[in-house]
Amino acid sequence: MIQLWKVVRHVRQLELHRLILLLIAFSLVSMCFLAYYVTNSPKIKEPPPLPFSDCSNQHRALLPPQASWRLTKSVDNSHTDPVVLVFVESLYSQLGQEIVAILESSRFQYRTEIAPGKGDMPTLTDKGHGRYALIVYENVLKYVNLDTWNRDLLDKYCVEYGVGIIGFFKANENSLLSAQLKGFPLFLHSNLGLRDYHINPSAPLLYVTQANEVEQGPLPGDDWTVFQSNHTTYEPVLMASTKSSEAIPHLATHRALHATVVQDLGLHDGIQRVLFGNNLNFWLHKLIFVDAIAYLTGKRLCLALDRYILVDIDDIFVGKEGTRMKVSDVEALLNTQNKLRTLVPSFTFNLGFSGKFYHTGTDEEDEGDDMLLKHRKEFWWFPHMWSHMQPHLFHNVTVLAEQMKLNKQFALEHGIPTDLGYAVAPHHSGVYPVHAQLYEAWKAVWGIQVTSTEEYPHLRPARYRRGFTHNGIMKTKPVAANATGLER
Repeated sequence: MIQLWKVVRHVRQLELHRLILLLIAFSLVSMCFLAYYVTNSPKIKEPPPLPFSDCSNQHRALLPPQASWRLTKSVDNSHTDPVVLVFVESLYSQLGQEIVAILESSRFQYRTEIAPGKGDMPTLTDKGHGRYALIVYENVLKYVNLDTWNRDLLDKYCVEYGVGIIGFFKANENSLLSAQLKGFPLFLHSNLGLRDYHINPSAPLLYVTQANEVEQGPLPGDDWTVFQSNHTTYEPVLMASTKSSEAIPHLATHRALHATVVQDLGLHDGIQRVLFGNNLNFWLHKLIFVDAIAYLTGKRLCLALDRYILVDIDDIFVGKEGTRMKVSDVEALLNTQNKLRTLVPSFTFNLGFSGKFYHTGTDEEDEGDDMLLKHRKEFWWFPHMWSHMQPHLFHNVTVLAEQMKLNKQFALEHGIPTDLGYAVAPHHSGVYPVHAQLYEAWKAVWGIQVTSTEEYPHLRPARYRRGFTHNGIMKTKPVAANATGLER
């Protein structure tokens, strides 16, 4: 009996060991499958259900005559899908994520792929139709150093389907100070400190960007790259001078302008390109990147030139003593509004008021309140709850409406305009998740038609925010600009 028990126990131990080995093997296979799926599966992102901008009917002023002779034929990649193929260093690289963020914010479809050095290039065509309207390389060296087969394959696709390429070169401590870009009549000079950024008004790709002013002063970092070429295919887009005369040997004095972004007009090999000598951290590069997308896709992927800006200043009377607006602050607000009107016609600040807190500051701050009301007709106004209470705390619509009526009575007594049809709840409470009583009271008391919140469907990232309509009230998607006394 004892021997039998030993045999049974031994068999059970073997079965347990086998089970553990099977679980480990299954886990390893699952991890391999997941890794293969993540790196090789298609990653085409669908844009949100919003219309694309119709850029074909929007025009800039004509280019200067001296630039027109170098223009190539207009881009025609109509036989491609409006999708951007993005080659990244890794799925988590910073520049790759910034490129994707701009594409998502612009509602452009895209697909990300790990840039191949050697290996298979993703399928570029489908039954004689191009799958991509634009190629973007996070690291342009991955493109120029492609193996011969893949390079020929990609270049042939770009020529036949009129597809352009955008590439970035970000220097590091291992980068050569001067080198020729492999296969191109273009030289790179790296790890430079630059200053005084200029926009070339003759650059054909300019669309959203306007070459009006110079960005004076040093540019951030000492890892900039400038481009040098004698070939007519290259047109400078952004230019800067070096911080010192020793920076670029064999070139002109440091006071000369050197190209940090160049546009390849396609005169060398029939492919149009835009090359950046840094990443997208500098704000002007983001604009040029958007313009490059528009130009290289023949305006199939572009942003409209019209912009509508509404700046809300919530809690205009709310705040502890010592933190509220004084007369000098109101004067500064008026001066800022007038300056902005020189750039944005009819620009007007939109002030959100909670009447209960009027004249609850120091004497100087109370004078600031009076100054605001004195100039009330120079601003727009919207209701922000009488006592700054969060609407979702009110479950009785009648009580909630009474709070709104107090604020409306305050507005009528002080001559504040109340016909904007727009309101914002304190802390965006009750807008989403929807608090039905808030919408009912808004319509009954104020006749509200539009509101806003940062919370739908999620606060971050901001580019994923969406609008919706509930009970006849439209919800916009604001962008936060939190500052002292400011929300959104």
